[in-house]
Parts: sequence; structure tokens; C-alpha cells
Amino acid sequence: KMLLKIFVYFLSFTLFTTSIYFAQLFQSIYGPFQQQGIPIRENNFLGTRPILREYDFIVVGAGTGGCVVANQLSENPNWLVLVLEAGKDESIYTDIPGALQFLENTNYNWGYIAEPAKHGCFGFKDNRCPWPKGKGMGGSSIINAMFYTRGKKEDYDTIAALGNDGWAYNDVLPYFLKSENNSIPEYQNSPFHSHKGNLHVERVRYHSPRADKFIEAGGELGLRKNIDFTVDPEHGVSRLQLTTLLGHRVSASKAFIRPAKNRQNLHVAIYSQVTKILIDPKTKKAIGVEFIKKGKIRTVYSIKEVILSAGPINSPQLLMLSGIGPKEHLEHYGIPVIQDLPVGQYLEDHYGTLAIKFEVNQTEPAITQESISDKHLFEEWYKYGRGPLTAPAGVDGLGYVRAPSGKGIELIFAPISDEPNMFFIATVLLQPDARGSVTLKSKNPLDPPIMSYGYYENNTTDLEDNVFALKYAVKLVEETQAFKDTAGKLSPKPYPNCAHLPFRSDEYWACLSQHQTNTWHHQCGTCRMGYVVNNKLQVIGIEGLRVVDSSILPHVPHAHTYAPTLMVGEKGADMIRNFWSK
Repeated sequence: KMLLKIFVYFLSFTLFTTSIYFAQLFQSIYGPFQQQGIPIRENNFLGTRPILREYDFIVVGAGTGGCVVANQLSENPNWLVLVLEAGKDESIYTDIPGALQFLENTNYNWGYIAEPAKHGCFGFKDNRCPWPKGKGMGGSSIINAMFYTRGKKEDYDTIAALGNDGWAYNDVLPYFLKSENNSIPEYQNSPFHSHKGNLHVERVRYHSPRADKFIEAGGELGLRKNIDFTVDPEHGVSRLQLTTLLGHRVSASKAFIRPAKNRQNLHVAIYSQVTKILIDPKTKKAIGVEFIKKGKIRTVYSIKEVILSAGPINSPQLLMLSGIGPKEHLEHYGIPVIQDLPVGQYLEDHYGTLAIKFEVNQTEPAITQESISDKHLFEEWYKYGRGPLTAPAGVDGLGYVRAPSGKGIELIFAPISDEPNMFFIATVLLQPDARGSVTLKSKNPLDPPIMSYGYYENNTTDLEDNVFALKYAVKLVEETQAFKDTAGKLSPKPYPNCAHLPFRSDEYWACLSQHQTNTWHHQCGTCRMGYVVNNKLQVIGIEGLRVVDSSILPHVPHAHTYAPTLMVGEKGADMIRNFWSK
């Protein structure tokens, strides 16, 4: 049976990498293996157990925050909890770290595209950068890069200083620790790490010699080597801390829904897209949600609360469709205004360049569609948790520096690329000045919202900072001894649309930045704490409705937002339990 299961997994994944069409066609055969043990409600493969008429809590979205909340609330056997997820369950596709760059072309991604940018995204059609967001059990944690970073102490102290009591670093650290299960040997006695949580954290299980050279090169430039960037992401370099277990992705669903799958009071429904939160206009109390399943509009009611965990794009969209948002904007679309709040505003995100390529005179495995489909590499990953497929898009290194402006920069080092004699370095602006928004395109809930972001706008330091980061990456490779024995150097092929500029000049790097603009999918602020929700994550002026996802963070932290969103989920669940236990 195990050999048959491996064969079916491998065959399905080969079809996936060859053709999305054939992969979808294969679902009719692969379906029984797809559900990963979660007793999905009203599922063709798992029976017809119904979605009930009412629940104590309705969790909208099985993303990072929603999975944590559902797990924690369903610990009370007297509380009936429903999770509604628009996408499907995970599969072998999403388990492979090395395959993540191919997942954006599947229906595990909502497929959002931002509005045309004036000063960035020039390398994309109509200057519109893609904004991938996960759709399925686990949300964006099924298509993200799995980096485990938390940010700086100041990120959270600033939240508290804005008037949000209970969100300072010392308040939130216990919630980071609660979810973490870190098996990296050097952190076993650290007070900043835990080994008892649901989310497994480990090193990349393929150790490239190039990653060691990256760390040595950083040391030559004065950076601290082998830092613990979960504690202090500042002036240092290190290999990754990764949310995988034996080289397999650990999504929020794997970490928090699967361990609770046998609880009779936890009901999960996939292919169930929530289209509206039902709010009594007189009492201003959330009483349930409308959702679409199998083409029909359905209604389910909440006894205690609706918890909105649809993410930084869909959470503000659902609030506005339900009458909570900027008054004039809602009236423009004929939506009755229940609560006038700045929903969808104050969007922040990390962005930078993906990525510049370096040449060396030694080869390593390459990650391509062909190599991911290779039977031997697949078996090495699946059975033994080894090999290059355990490296997320080939990455195994992070570096932290400060730009002349004083703002933080992250360098992402990928020792494995799509060519055996190449590696990548990408740049991340950790404190960008750019801002954006999420607004409605129409009152039709099936229309994607309008997503706008001001890449390199308003004469800020963002462009200068990214030029500095790119030049620093070149310096790290070409001006250190670490890469000398492999003759490491920047690829001499200029980016075609910038070839008219002197290669390696500041003008060339600025051109590259504006063409190869990349969002790192860390959107925050669209349901900003203090403006849209209070410090208890309750929507201001509305009873029985909370938002528990990254949209509540007032500012984007110095972190990839998987771990911070898990923290929000843990803390939010604790506040909900405390409220209703009283």
C-alpha cells in the first residue's frame, strides 16, 4: 500500500510539473489521497456529513491565523467550531519545499495581480506585479517560502506604544514560543526558543557548501556569523531556520488542524467561499456568514463570534462587502454602511529584487521542473527527507545589513538555482516607505479587490536602499576570499531592458530594481489595530466579530510574516477563550 501511495503521489506530481491541465484532470484519480486525514464536511470522497445550521464560532479562512484559532477554540469540547475555506486541501504538490516557485501557477494561489505601478514592476505586463496568496487548507503557508523569522523587539514595542496594550515584545514572545517546536541543536537551551509547540522548525536538510561560503563572506565584511535572526535580525548572516519536518513543508493546517482532526466539535469545509458577514444593522452584532458551496449560496449562524482570518487581502474585502469600511467608498457601490472605518488603508509590504545571478566554476544540483520530476530526487526527498528538494526554491541563507538611510535590508541567499553553476541573491526592503491599499472593484464578492502599492514612489529612499542592497550583494561575492576558490562573480549578462545603461552603474541597478520588482507577500495593516480593530482584535463598533490575521499588524515587522501571524493566532485565540470563559 505504501509503495502504491508513493507511486500515485509521484505520478500526480510529474503530471503537475508537466501540465497544470493534466494535473487537474488527474484529481479524479488522486482525490482519495488528497484529504490528508482531515474529516472534511460535505465531501464527495468522505461522505456527506452536513454543515450544521449554527456554531459557537465560525472561522472564515483556514489560513495561518485561522488554523491556530480553530485548534485552540476546539480544545473546549463544549464549543462547536466551523472553519470555512474557499480552496481545497493540501497535496503532495505543496509538501515539496523545492517546488514552491511552481505553485504560483496552480489553483493553490488566488492569482491576484496588483494595479499598474508608476515606478516599479516594469518587467511585468502593464506594470502589474503578481501578488500570490495561498488558497487552500493552510492559506499562504502552503505556498510560502517557509522561513521562520519573527522580527525585532522594537517591532512589537512600537505596536504597544501606539496605544495597543498587551502587544509589546515581552507580551507576544510567549505566543511565539507556544507555537514553536525547534529541533536545531544550538537552540535547545535558548530561552528564546521552544520545543513543545505544533510548528516544527529545522535547518534545510540539504547543506550546500555555497551556504557556508555565504556566511564566511559575511564575516569578512564585518557581519556577525551564524546569528539567531529570530532574536536579533541585525548585522549578521546565517543559514535558514525553516518550517519543515524531515524536509517536508509544515503548513498551518498540518501543524494545527490535523492534530485536532478527530475532535467531534471541529468541523471543516473546503470549497466554501464566504461572501458576506451577516450583521444585524440595529444591534451591530455579527450573527453569521453567507458562503458559496457547489454553486449555491448558503447561510450559517454564529452563537458567539465570527472570526475573520481570510488574510490581508480578503479580510478587508469581506468587511467592506459586509458594510464595514470607508463610508464614501461603500456608498459608491451601493453597500449599506454599518460602520465607517478605514478598512483596506495603510497597507504595508516588503519588496525588493528577485534576484541577481552569480556564476561559479563548480556545479551543484539545479532546481527545474525536470529535476523536481526526477524519480531519484523525489524518492530521496519523500522517503528520507534529504536532497536539494528540501531547500525552498533553493534558499539556505539570510543576511541583515543597514542601508545608508539607516533602514534594514535582508539578503536572501539561494545556493541552488535553475542552473548548476549559478546561485542567486535577492533583496528585501525591511522598512519600506511605500504604502498601498485594498479597495473594492465592485459589490460582487467574486470579483477580486483592487490592490494598489506605491513601489519606489514619492522620492523616498526605497530605490536608493535597494540599489545599495544589490551592490552589497555583489561586494559580498566578488570582494571576499570566501568565493575566490570558485571564481564567484556576477553574471556578465545584463538585464535586457537595462542594457542601454552602463553595466553595474547606479543607474543600471535602479533600472533593474524598477523592472525586477518583487513583492515578498508580507502585506499588513489593511485591518490595522487601533483603527479597524482594537487591541483585543474586535472590530471597532461591532459585536461578535474579530479579525485574526496579519492584516491587523499596524506595521510590517522585520520578518517574513508566517511566524508573526501564528503569534497573532495564538494571542487572538487566548483572548477569545478568556472572554467567553468568563
